Amino acid sequence: MTRRAMPPTTEALRRSGPRRVARLALLAFAASLSPVLALPIEEGKLVTFEVRGEKVQAHHVRPAAAGFHAGVVIIHEWWGLNGQIKGVAERLAGEGYVVIVPDLFRGKLGTDAGWAYQLERELNESWAVDVIGAAADWLRTTASRVAGRPRGQKMPVATLGFGMGGKLSLAAALEGKEIQAAVIFYGSVESGMEALRSLSVPLLGIFADEDHDIPREQVKAFETALKGAGKDATIIIYRGVGHSFFNETRPNYEKSGAKIAWERTVEFLKEKIGAPAVAGPKGQNPPPPTPPARDLKEPSGG
Repeated sequence: MTRRAMPPTTEALRRSGPRRVARLALLAFAASLSPVLALPIEEGKLVTFEVRGEKVQAHHVRPAAAGFHAGVVIIHEWWGLNGQIKGVAERLAGEGYVVIVPDLFRGKLGTDAGWAYQLERELNESWAVDVIGAAADWLRTTASRVAGRPRGQKMPVATLGFGMGGKLSLAAALEGKEIQAAVIFYGSVESGMEALRSLSVPLLGIFADEDHDIPREQVKAFETALKGAGKDATIIIYRGVGHSFFNETRPNYEKSGAKIAWERTVEFLKEKIGAPAVAGPKGQNPPPPTPPARDLKEPSGG
């Protein structure tokens, strides 16, 4: 099970030298951002699967308890497969989902905005969408085998993407990959109704009204096109926040908005791909699914 660092005590800070104090203070700040997991999880591990003859690496994490869990493919931002996105995967596993985060940058990390932008520009979107589809297939075959899911009973899988990953989450859904729901956090969108005709899964889009990369007008056009095409889609625009407001390592991080956006995401996943189904003691059936949360209040309208 994953262990999280505890914040240092006042006594530990008092007995430390200046450099040690600075380091412990940084650890305290990081620990304060780490959410408490709802369920125990197994330690994350590196896995591989093949796409177009190339071995792709991914971070995989799952709940510690047995059960027929649904799956989620998380798609990273232009920063790459870093510690922050692995932390998001752990949070989701703590909610009861089996999670995989494919490395779309082949081990490279966007250590600054210029390098991250270059990595995104060099990414082959068609290949990335195939990676997402293959990651969903890997979850179904591998995780279902671990859980002993009956033959013919498919694991439902959703995609969840942030920034660049949000755009790819939508692209995978539009390309008809074998997924059952899609979540977009402030990713580039389509505004033409015809471009959205192929969307066949429920979609949740979370955006920021002070996002200069994805303007509010563009998001509203996306919402209008989705409604015109008769799609099952919920679009939320949070006021007073900017791009990457969910990412606790970025300057635009907004704690209250991120909390409510996470709750809405988990509620959506429970409704569309199923609540966690954790097995009881040997010889007993799993307990009934947890009903979706209700009456969540947005920090601001949209």
